[in-house]
Amino acid sequence: MDYIVRGGNRLDGEIAVYGAKNCALALLGASVLTDDQIILHNCPVISDVENMLLLLRTMGKKVLRSGDTVVVSGGLNTTAAPKSVASLLRGSALILGGTVARYHCAELPLPGGCAIGARPMDIHLSGLEALGVTVEHTADAVYCTGVPKGAQFTLRFASVGATENLLCACALAEGESTLANCATEPEVAALELMLNEMGAEISGVGQSLLHIKGVARLHGADFTVIPDRIVAATYLSAAAATLGDVTVRDCVPTHLDAFLNVLGTRFNVKRYENAVRLRCDALPDGYGTVRTAPYPLFPTDMQSLLLSLAACSRGKTTVCETLFENRLEHNAEQLNKMGGDVIVKGNVATVHGRKLHGAEVSASDLRGGAGLTVAALCAEGMTKISGIEHVNRGYADLAGDLNSLGADIVVI
Repeated sequence: MDYIVRGGNRLDGEIAVYGAKNCALALLGASVLTDDQIILHNCPVISDVENMLLLLRTMGKKVLRSGDTVVVSGGLNTTAAPKSVASLLRGSALILGGTVARYHCAELPLPGGCAIGARPMDIHLSGLEALGVTVEHTADAVYCTGVPKGAQFTLRFASVGATENLLCACALAEGESTLANCATEPEVAALELMLNEMGAEISGVGQSLLHIKGVARLHGADFTVIPDRIVAATYLSAAAATLGDVTVRDCVPTHLDAFLNVLGTRFNVKRYENAVRLRCDALPDGYGTVRTAPYPLFPTDMQSLLLSLAACSRGKTTVCETLFENRLEHNAEQLNKMGGDVIVKGNVATVHGRKLHGAEVSASDLRGGAGLTVAALCAEGMTKISGIEHVNRGYADLAGDLNSLGADIVVI
């Protein structure tokens, strides 16, 4: 699947954000903790979520979708995730902690996802071992057995996925647990809130130090997936790249603080209770130096968007990617095909902005594909972007959404 983008159109108008992929996947992973109904509203219709639902269904869960509402109920009839489905998405790893906690065993093929770095599961597994779970693994799969027991564990890095898996494991563990250096992303806080609605006892919601009192049983919950801050940032980036005027509704502006702090000094940015408006009158003289880091600092998932904005600016930008070792290289190469001046050394990209032109480029990952789409919107002429199936993992209809604001994108 490809995008054909004719650049040069100014984007203008309003657009609403839908539910966050990374929130929905974590909440769906937690559904294995109970046989009761987990009802999720604002659940996005994107391929990663549909593959997660397929995984749960394949393992025995009953799954119903009506629009953006998903109902998951019943128990698992196998604790071994089938490789054919689990390999479709990185988020399949999020069933591990809950499955071990509920059924005291789990088998997980090493998950798939984007090719942006190693993204090891060592923190997940070390945490489970600290809880008394026996962990064995081969080059292709992980095997966990045992009853989780309360313990103290410090994550060596504030990993979102590891925090989510360990929260699920601790929720049904025997005794009390303390998790330190946890991820504090809004999607993690949403999981903590839903687990508490299910009967868990988690103290410190949204903080890096969490205390969990294990309970014997969790029940169902009715919960709403939070808005997708990465999708919101994509729309705002498209406005910035095209000298546009776009209002993004149904978002949480505080979730975008690090991103908006970079753009807000260069564009007219107004924050409302649940919306952000960005108006751009002229391209900026670069974006200074930006380093990716765990929340609440600048997100790695917005780095590709910033790289594209820097490439079409009028000045110098330095982007330092501290989380994923391969995330800069591919998009830098593709932007240079469009006339960009991006030099990558190690984990640092030095960008001198210039006028971009159309070219044939390819997306190798979800966020990179969105970033290339933003670059194509401001490029002169036509750009063909292949590999758009990666974009569909996290965007319901990126082309249609941008076209509603005045873009010219054809999907072929």
